[in-house]
Amino acid sequence: MWRPLCFVLPLIMALAACKGQPASTAPAAPVQETKVLGTPPDVTGRWLSLGWIELPDGGAVSAPFLWDIALQDGKPVMTHRFVSLPPALKEAVDKANADGKRWEPSPEELEQLRASWDELHPEDQHVAQMTNEIVGRDGFDDAMKGEARSKDALWLVRERMDFNAAAAPVVRQVTIYSTLAPTGRDYTGNFDMVTVATAPFPIPISYKGTFRLYRIAAPAPRGFFLRLFDGLAGCGRRAPSS
Repeated sequence: MWRPLCFVLPLIMALAACKGQPASTAPAAPVQETKVLGTPPDVTGRWLSLGWIELPDGGAVSAPFLWDIALQDGKPVMTHRFVSLPPALKEAVDKANADGKRWEPSPEELEQLRASWDELHPEDQHVAQMTNEIVGRDGFDDAMKGEARSKDALWLVRERMDFNAAAAPVVRQVTIYSTLAPTGRDYTGNFDMVTVATAPFPIPISYKGTFRLYRIAAPAPRGFFLRLFDGLAGCGRRAPSS
């Protein structure tokens, strides 16, 4: 199938670098919904989802995204975070993509992401609406069971982004993470993405590769005695004399 590479490569470079610019004021958050099909494993927590898109020349583009998955009424609710990576990590991703190489975070970079998670700057990525599906194997539909890249998955995540007019010519993007194996506390598997662009008529552009989900632990709460000392820190100070 013909691919307009002059269009595709800049597009996936932009996607991999988390397209969008940090906003001076917080952009309106896109509407998100979560659908749970079947019985997925417990995946609550914070995640770096890192896809590696394979290029025809043997290179790769890294596509990092951040997820928060929480339990509400006993069911997982997934929030795709539209934020910038910490500057040093974003620079590393951009350089790797410019060189056509995979970016894989070091333990130090994962620690930096963990420490800065709650302070990451919002980005306006021009997403109007988003659907997140978490699918256990017993919830696979016929398409998932019949597709070679997903039929052996233990569970999967499927994300659909619908973009607003500012993202033109891109109108929609669907990303599928087919989890094939646990790797310690993480997961690995097949990464598939389809982007629909209008140029001037709808063109579906597909990419494939692999991914790893990195579990990002939340900072440990400060213990009772540390919090007690925090409260007493100023008790020995004298009030200034008048």
